[in-house]
Amino acid sequence: MAGEQRTAHSSYGWLRGFSVVPSWGARIEQAWWEYHPDRMRAEVALARQVHANCIRLWIEFSAWMAAPERVTAHFLDAVAAIDEAGMKTMPCLFNRWHDHAWDYGGTYTEHLYRNWAPMLAYVRALVEPLAQDDRVLVWDLCNEPQAFDLESEVNQREYAWLQAVADGVRACGARQPITIGTMSGSNIDVFAPLCDVLCGHPYAHDAAGLDAFIADFHAKAARYGKPFLVNETIPGAWDDLARAEIARLYTDRLAAAGFGWMGWALREGEAISTRRDRIDANGLHGQGYHPFFTKTGVLRDGLAFLTETPPERAPWL
Repeated sequence: MAGEQRTAHSSYGWLRGFSVVPSWGARIEQAWWEYHPDRMRAEVALARQVHANCIRLWIEFSAWMAAPERVTAHFLDAVAAIDEAGMKTMPCLFNRWHDHAWDYGGTYTEHLYRNWAPMLAYVRALVEPLAQDDRVLVWDLCNEPQAFDLESEVNQREYAWLQAVADGVRACGARQPITIGTMSGSNIDVFAPLCDVLCGHPYAHDAAGLDAFIADFHAKAARYGKPFLVNETIPGAWDDLARAEIARLYTDRLAAAGFGWMGWALREGEAISTRRDRIDANGLHGQGYHPFFTKTGVLRDGLAFLTETPPERAPWL
């Protein structure tokens, strides 16, 4: 029987953290097959230097299926590591964003036409041990599902798949609210019925663009009567000071808007956009180099303002 849903916070302005694929993984699967407990603890501890209170932790069915018991144990250890560092976890169970050159894995369109039962077994394996656990803040069902409408068969399949995932999480008795890591515009509208908390991923390159996102996010929160958070954001850049300038803009305005922020990505690593030779398109001048910390664990130049005590603390602190 499904458990009673935990009431979502009315505002997430205090939310402050990072989306994380552990840095040693060029693909999501590698991060979990070659899991390092000590390195995980060292990595997430970096986030506390900048007063983070939550880590959005990416994992994927294709990682779990190779060794279900071992990968489940790795995932639970990562949740423990984040808790030991004084933060909560926002598990991200599936990924639907894919790069055409340096893809880091996840769920592909063809999987939407396959048997979903093994995927739902994966969801149960991860959710059931944590369904009543305060270390989990929110369940993020999927990073960036691709449907912006329900006018095509593939978009209908994607919605039906995430409906099954949402039903599976709730059937486990999860008390934490559910979100989906949607991007913007009608992509948020499509999946809003499945969510307790709405989500956006703004990557505008200037103040006017960010303000337009914020206005739209406020309108969607009012339309659906649901709170809103931002669990992936802040454009990357090769130039440290340019990245720092836009990071200050984003962190100030998203916190003031009541959405909070979770930057992509925590630390320089092996996956696309976390290394300088494999950038993505979500960066200033097309230079999507996103980490906040270097591979040696040093905060990039210009970001020292993040070490200042934030004006709003997480409710549990």
